[in-house]
Amino acid sequence: MTIASDRPARFSEEVRLANLDRAKTLLRQPTMSAKEAYDLAEVLKDCNEFGYARRLFGRIRTAGDYTSLEGKVVKIGQRHALCTYKDTDLAAADRFKRALEILDEVDRLGCEPFQQQESLGLRGAVYKRMWQVEGQRRDLLRSLAYYLKGFEIGPATDQGYTGINAAFVYDLLAREEAIEAELTRTRWSVADDYWRKGQAIRVQLAELLPGLPERAGNAWLKEAWWFFATLAEARFGIERFDGAVDSLRGFNQANNLNHQEPPLEVVSPWEFESTISQLGTLAELQADIVERLSKVKEWKPPDGFSADAIRSRAREALRTYLGKYAAGVDRAFNGKLGLALSGGGFRASLFHIGVLARLAEQDILRRVEVLSCVSGGSIIGAHYYLELQHLLQTKTDGEIEQKDYVALVKRVENDFLSGVQTNIRCKVFGDILCNLRMFLQPGYTTTRRLAELYESEIYARIRDNKGSAPRLLKDLLVQPHREGPNFKPKYDNWRRKAKVPDLILNATTLNTGHNWQFTASWMGEPPSRLDAEIGGNYLLRRMYHAEAPRLRDKWRVRFRRPFAPLDYQAIRVGEAVAASSCVPGLFEPLVLSDLFDGKTVRLIDGGVYDNQGVASLLEQDCNVMIVSDASGQMEAQDLPSGSRLGVPLRSFSVSMARVRQAQFSELDARRRSGLLKGLMFLHMRKDLDAEALDWRECQDRFEASDEARPAARRGTLTSYALSKDIQRLLSAIRTDLDSFTEVEAFALMTSGYRQTDAEISKLPGVTTATRIAEPWRFLSIQALLSPGRGYDDLTNHLHIGRLNGGKVWLLDPVLTTIGAVILAAALGGVAWLWWTYQAVTLLTVSSLGLLAGALVLSAIFPHIIRLVRYKKTFRDVGLRGLLGVALALGFKFHRWFFDRHFLKLGSLSRHAAARRN
Repeated sequence: MTIASDRPARFSEEVRLANLDRAKTLLRQPTMSAKEAYDLAEVLKDCNEFGYARRLFGRIRTAGDYTSLEGKVVKIGQRHALCTYKDTDLAAADRFKRALEILDEVDRLGCEPFQQQESLGLRGAVYKRMWQVEGQRRDLLRSLAYYLKGFEIGPATDQGYTGINAAFVYDLLAREEAIEAELTRTRWSVADDYWRKGQAIRVQLAELLPGLPERAGNAWLKEAWWFFATLAEARFGIERFDGAVDSLRGFNQANNLNHQEPPLEVVSPWEFESTISQLGTLAELQADIVERLSKVKEWKPPDGFSADAIRSRAREALRTYLGKYAAGVDRAFNGKLGLALSGGGFRASLFHIGVLARLAEQDILRRVEVLSCVSGGSIIGAHYYLELQHLLQTKTDGEIEQKDYVALVKRVENDFLSGVQTNIRCKVFGDILCNLRMFLQPGYTTTRRLAELYESEIYARIRDNKGSAPRLLKDLLVQPHREGPNFKPKYDNWRRKAKVPDLILNATTLNTGHNWQFTASWMGEPPSRLDAEIGGNYLLRRMYHAEAPRLRDKWRVRFRRPFAPLDYQAIRVGEAVAASSCVPGLFEPLVLSDLFDGKTVRLIDGGVYDNQGVASLLEQDCNVMIVSDASGQMEAQDLPSGSRLGVPLRSFSVSMARVRQAQFSELDARRRSGLLKGLMFLHMRKDLDAEALDWRECQDRFEASDEARPAARRGTLTSYALSKDIQRLLSAIRTDLDSFTEVEAFALMTSGYRQTDAEISKLPGVTTATRIAEPWRFLSIQALLSPGRGYDDLTNHLHIGRLNGGKVWLLDPVLTTIGAVILAAALGGVAWLWWTYQAVTLLTVSSLGLLAGALVLSAIFPHIIRLVRYKKTFRDVGLRGLLGVALALGFKFHRWFFDRHFLKLGSLSRHAAARRN
């Protein structure tokens, strides 16, 4: 098979896959042609397939035979280092460390000055990437040092690569100092010095680079996109925006291409996208520096430099250049947006709907590029994504409007609540046939049943013409309407107004304690950033669905495994969501047997690893984040349990609260350092008062003056205009999978909506507060959430909503009376028995009791032993079948009577009528 070397063709999906197959074949061979491996690795590198390119370069270096490569020993080592630090299939700490080790090996070969310069540039790139991942200033300083050392060798020999990157790092450091200057009115001169040094480098490059292609031996630069991109960045950074556009168009002219069209057919998609993103990031970075320094009266900006001018002129220049792809300008300036939907059962799902509603109004949902979901967030996230897939595949990018997202979320609001009110928790055991399967068929667990219910009761309501047909993860790959077959969200989203987000459903692996991800493309554990330093567990590698092991032959399945395994090449959406939401102790793990040799993978609730879904957004390089956190946050307890069970459970809650706090602290630090362009963090206890308590007989009482407290902490309302009493009740509502009444659901949605409305200005690119003409159905509860007639009834309903069982008995006075009568009768019966036999001596009663106990114990002891071995017992005597029938009938009656009555008591119309009367 020949390797595709033609530039326009080698970026097609067919050629990419063919080259990947060729790489796999070569790597399986004990020996390979160094020349063939090198040529293939170069092509794969240009196509952003760094993993296989890294392995090929590594095999060449291991073999050590460079006779057919014209002595490219240093170049191959540098390529190996490049592909290693860019290979996201390796843990971050591992790949950075290994890349630096490879460069150490290269340096020992005795490089020529221009080769040393490339190694220095690579070291600078590695440390800059380390700063982006870890946010450590020392890495940024090391990056600058290596770039400057390379620049000193001479910008002509590396065509400005180290110089242009040194200028950018100068700006990053200037922005950090400008932040401090804005806060403290100090160190502004340090920020100014960094910024002007970066500008000086760009001025030098802008003068030098245009003449380089005309020098002897440099004609090849006319075909190098990155050279023109470097010149454009130099001019862009000194506000020569029109000149930067001319530089980019110079590539078209040098290669006889259409002067007015971006060269997307000949330039690698990731190279072009990174160029546009870099220019937008640079303009926004410089505008931010100028904006912050302008607040320091001692600072004098150069003539014509203002934040608004930089932003407006830079945007206009890029829009002019991109033409019909001008939507990419907003992405370049505003950043890559990720949305995380936390766990927390249906409580979280309903809260997230309110968040989605406000984002749809503001037309922000079209900007979301990564959707990371956990547990309850996965349930609603998959529902939203299935609706979104249908929208993206039926309308072109230009046809999709804000009202389409609003209509989409309205359908989700109605259909999802209808599904929730079928009481999925009860339905797990509410079907006789399914109960018999769960009790009698090994491998068919409550989690598998839960997966079926998600699909039949929730996702089947989606109007995508699929009805109750199976929905497979691999079918979630979105092919946008009228986009070409080579469309890839990672490289093509930048130019679309309506982004195609990557859906990530997060679970936790019991085998390793790592995060397990389900996506439309692959499943498995992503590389961990921390394992290289503090962990030693193996990694269950991610695999594409088509590459997953096939099911064994039926007879091998039957004799090797006593249960029906999942089809790993056709994982269903419901199964992935069930794995993400199977709470430990309530549902069995989702079992993946025979997926890895000698291992049985067991997946549980994703919230055990990361209940906010933040890790997946960081992994996908999102620099703008919306985190909707409706998880069950730990509350203070006046009398914490001291029991053998209570202490471990409480300790687990403390650990989870600590992890959540650490995650928020990391995100906030990233936001303050500029690694994140925007952060909106919503949670259920936002703005609720937390006071310091005095000890008993304290003589120095704590006093918190209103002046010392944030405005949001004063009074009875939160900053998002919701009563603190209502929000406190909502934060305590159960995190379960049973029915939620309209009052509970609408109040949760309203809380999410209002919090988002109050925080939405923290996102870049948001300027106006758009509202839809027709209000959301859930907002009809707003009038009931303030004191008035019927308010006590509503707050009582929300207060009882914290319970997992018995809610209807407490809400209905009649049922409460009946329950009290039954309890009184039971207590009366016990009292009557005691009164009847009170004349019997204690010795007689004790003797009779001991005798009776011994007889009962001797009679039931064999049965207890058999019940402990319940699988064999139920199989032998049929108790499983009887239990299955009894449970199904009991839960059917509960849903038919108690659940229906519970929903009626919590209907909005009932509480609205109470308010009117």
